[in-house]
Parts: sequence; structure tokens; C-alpha cells
Amino acid sequence: MRNLTIILPGLLVAATGVGAGDLITGALAGNNLGPLIILPLIGAFLKYILTEGIARYQFATGKPLIHGWMKELGAPFKYVFYFYLFIWAYTVGGALLNATSSAAMLFVPLSKTALSFFFSGLAFCLVWSARFEIFEKLMAVLIGVMFIAVIGTSFFLIESPAALMNFSRFQFSSPWFLGLIGGVGGTLTIVCYGYWLIENQRSGEEGLRVSRLDLKVSYLLTGLFSCAMMVIGSRLPEVSKSGDVFIEQIASLFASQIGPFAAQFFKVGFFCGVFSSLLGVWQSVPYLFADIRLIDDHGQQDLKTSKPYRQFLAFISLASLTTIGLKFQSIQLLYAVTGALAIPLCALSLIFLFRKKEIVEPFRNKVFHKITLWSSFLFFIAYGINVVIKKFS
Repeated sequence: MRNLTIILPGLLVAATGVGAGDLITGALAGNNLGPLIILPLIGAFLKYILTEGIARYQFATGKPLIHGWMKELGAPFKYVFYFYLFIWAYTVGGALLNATSSAAMLFVPLSKTALSFFFSGLAFCLVWSARFEIFEKLMAVLIGVMFIAVIGTSFFLIESPAALMNFSRFQFSSPWFLGLIGGVGGTLTIVCYGYWLIENQRSGEEGLRVSRLDLKVSYLLTGLFSCAMMVIGSRLPEVSKSGDVFIEQIASLFASQIGPFAAQFFKVGFFCGVFSSLLGVWQSVPYLFADIRLIDDHGQQDLKTSKPYRQFLAFISLASLTTIGLKFQSIQLLYAVTGALAIPLCALSLIFLFRKKEIVEPFRNKVFHKITLWSSFLFFIAYGINVVIKKFS
């Protein structure tokens, strides 16, 4: 039980990111690109470096990364970030709510609209009223079922080891490539890892050591999970634009290849995955809005009970409901690409913030960190330029 407690903050990052970046985007990417397991593994590695850097900055300064952004980039950046945060929350919240209600329709004979209202309201109430310890335990149960159901059953769908490295269907210009690399393991939610560290009262060198352990475990599971979803997606002959039909297609694949129990087990795991991600986003992202609003209020100790936190929680709960009528694949791709835009910002800021003199050993960037962070930044910038040119040429 103690070991589980140690890795819980990292598992929260995995649970929040997996439902968003790996479940649906991973399957759709696999359907479009094939079962290239190297891609999600690269994405998980890059996210580990970024999230570890976010933790190091917080342990070195005693403040979350968002404080460094506000201090160094000033008021203009604050308003740009506000705009991005609302757009990101709207698209991600909509994607998760659509996925959760689509998964629930497989078990409950209610309309997607009714289920969307129910789960948005349920997440709102749980986050508003529950203590962080209860939230952690609930998330641990959901992510446990999710990992066992999806990773375990996907092994039966692997055609051959060679198929996992077949680049014949790969296209660098495919938006699913960006969505997969950027979405695996979370996007903007990795910044929220710092607030979960505060909840767990971690600090200093010991906190960094424990965080490196929990992040390694979590991103290993995240990478394996995304690989499993790519394998599953690659075996689908086609992908429906309807969320509930999309899940049924995967369940039918399991039923024909493994058996009916595997199909039902996958449905349960899928639901746990998207609902855990929905809960994670509803609980974590309001921290960012509240912290920026209260950044100069040194007397504010508990962001979860603050007015800005609850205002943003209400926003994401209500705004997400307006996406119910959007096409399934459209909202999934929109949120994946929008979320991936946060990665170059995180990478570049971690490069320059660690150059400050107040950052001391052992928290400073090593050569390995610098190379990886610069590679992450340059990859997403180069890829973005390539996609824009291809789109409008």
C-alpha cells in the first residue's frame, strides 16, 4: 500500500493523460498509421523528461511552474495563456465528455445527451465535495481496471513482432502523428503534476527522488497502454465517426478474435479510462486558473476551496456540454492538436528558467536534459510548420 501511495501522483498524470491522449487518439492513430509502437514510446519518454523537469523546477524554487511563467513573461503572457487555457479546456472537456457518454451508452439505455449531463454533473460534484485522498483512491481503482483490461487483452491481437515496426503506412505529415506524440501521457495536464505534489507534501531532494520513481512507473505504463491502443486500432478495418459505434467496433474485434468476455472487459476498461481522465481534468486544470488569479495572494493556502477554482470547474462542466453535437473524430483530433501546442511552451520554458542563478544543484538541467528539451521544442515547431505548409499549399 505504501508503494502505491508513493506513485499515486504519477498515476494521476497517467490516468488524466491516458484517457485523453491514448484511448481514442491512440486507436485512431493506429488505424491510420499502423501499429508503430515506437511512436507512443517516444511520446512517453518525452513526457517523462518534461514532467520530471516541471517537478525539478518546483522542488528547486518551492513554486509551481506557472509562477515562473508569470514572473518571466509578464502580464501579456498571462492573458494569452488565459485564452489558450479556455480553448484547451473546452476542446479537451468536450472530447472526454463525448467519449465517456459514448462508453456509458454500451451499458445504460439512455441518450448521449442525458449521459453527458449526468457525467459532467457527477464529475463536478465529486471534485467540488471530495477530499483529495478520496479522489486519489477513486482514480487508482479506475486506472487499475483500465490498464489491466486494455493492455492485457491487446496482446492477443498482435499479428507478429514485425508488424509492430512496419512503417509502410506511416506519414510524417499526418495530423495523427502529432496528436499521438503530443497527446500520449497528457498535454497541459502535466503542468498540474506540481499541484498534486503539493497535495502530497513533497519537497526538496527527497521529493525529487520519489517523483522520479513514480514518473518512471507511470510513463512506462502510459507508453505500454498507448502501444496497446495502436495495436487495437490497426486491426480495425474502418473507424466510425460515431463514438458509441467506434467502441462497439473494437468490442466486436475482441469478441471475434478472443471471445465475448474479452469484449465486455474491454468496454469496462474503456469506460474507466475515459471517465478517470475526465475526473482528472475536472480536478486538475482549475488549479492553473486559480493559481494565476491568486498568484499575489500569499495568504491563499488551499486552491481547491477558492472562488476562481470553483468558477473554472463550473466553466469546464458547462462548456463541455455544448460539444455534444460535434462529430466524434473532429473533436478528438481538435483536442489532440490543441493540447500538443502546450509541449513546446513547456520545453522552452524549462530550458530558460533553469538558467536562473537561484536554481542550484541537484536541480539544474544536465546536458541530457537540455538536448532532450531542445529536441522536443524543435520537433513540434518543425512539425507545425510542415503541417501548415502542406495544408495551404
